[in-house]
Amino acid sequence: MSLDLRLLMLPGMGADARLFKDQIARFPNLQIPDWVEPLTNESLRSYASRFARVIDPGVPCIIGGASFGGIVALEMATHLKSVACVLIGSIRTPAELSWRWRVMRPLALLGPDKLASSAKLIASIPWLGEGMVRRLSRLARPESAFARWATCAVLRWQPSPLQGVQIFQLHGEFDHILPARNTRADTIVPGGSHALSLFNPSAVNDYLASVMQSVRVCSNCS
Repeated sequence: MSLDLRLLMLPGMGADARLFKDQIARFPNLQIPDWVEPLTNESLRSYASRFARVIDPGVPCIIGGASFGGIVALEMATHLKSVACVLIGSIRTPAELSWRWRVMRPLALLGPDKLASSAKLIASIPWLGEGMVRRLSRLARPESAFARWATCAVLRWQPSPLQGVQIFQLHGEFDHILPARNTRADTIVPGGSHALSLFNPSAVNDYLASVMQSVRVCSNCS
């Protein structure tokens, strides 16, 4: 296997390549593909399959992502020549979602088109926490179509079987969006929050470098 593995990373929901600016500076073989538009009510499996066909480098690669990007990367891994999948502040299964996400599952049944009006109505309930109100209010905005689809897709997510791909998981100690205690992270960044690539870039860069070295060593031993 070539030592020059292609590295593909997907940003979080509503984010873009700027999320990985420090990683782009460190890894010359890193690519941050733009999101493709989802189809109406498209599942994560279907979206990942279609997205993979668009960005497939046709060579062995490492794919990963931050938050929602990591979830999509997991689903894409089966459609690429992936040797590893790297999750940064992300999750392996829906079981790792926090209760704040799980209580929103009934909303996913409405679909992205009806989520905007429903989110706005529910956000007005007095006893909801500030974080939940903020999240629902963002979903209600007209420009949040991708976020509404992504939210519904995650809440309906049924993970695909993943074989022959190593999973590496880095998480922030104080991630309040996807709490570390719910995950099976290999490495916890002390004091780290959800946006690790922005606020703990050295930790993310060192982790990615160690993953690439580990994959290379394993491939050379086979």
